[in-house]
Amino acid sequence: MSLFFNNVRSFVGAATIALFLAFTSPLFAQEFRYEKAVKKYEAQSEQTPPTAETTFFAGSSTFTRWKEIPNDFAEFHAINRAFGGSRLTDWNDVATARLLAPYKPNRVVLYCGGNDITGGATGEEVVERFKIFLADLRRSNPEVKVHFCALHFAPVCEKNWDKFRYYNDAVKKLADEDPNLYYVDFENAIRDKDGAVREDLYLQDRLHLTREGETILVPILVESIRREIDDASSANR
Repeated sequence: MSLFFNNVRSFVGAATIALFLAFTSPLFAQEFRYEKAVKKYEAQSEQTPPTAETTFFAGSSTFTRWKEIPNDFAEFHAINRAFGGSRLTDWNDVATARLLAPYKPNRVVLYCGGNDITGGATGEEVVERFKIFLADLRRSNPEVKVHFCALHFAPVCEKNWDKFRYYNDAVKKLADEDPNLYYVDFENAIRDKDGAVREDLYLQDRLHLTREGETILVPILVESIRREIDDASSANR
């Protein structure tokens, strides 16, 4: 009888170990949902390595769909590492460590957080996620300059505009106290003289900007980057 129970124990133990190995092996691990996009960018960085002069554009579809980023910001050696649908949690969990941190970036332009909010996060939660993003970047380069592009108020997201505003305002306050964080006012750039959101600057999905909308944003971001460069020159005098 004791031999029977010993055999049972051995079988159960072996089965438990087998199940553990199966569900913790890479084969069964859940793949990052944007793995294809991340691998594509990793391959691009391997083929053409970023330099100290590179400006990294990171974030979600506002940048992903902005195909002219390398040309619009050529003077700043811009490369686009955004992927559509991404949230700050995606950057904090995976993308920053693989697409940004290895290159110790000196400048990052970020448009991200809207998908966190439309996915159910509160304004407060998204602000905390942004702080994590900033801290992760600064571990690779404490002096990195970050240009935070405020969320524009896409018409389809109207029910979340209050959260968008909370997030924008909170980061603006952080930027007021942080010499290496720059607030870029995309929010008001997409409004008319009366303060209404210009729906004519959006595609039919009422979410993504037209090329005209993008071109309106170019000088605003260029001004922010030039201000950063001027600040650095003044500090070195």
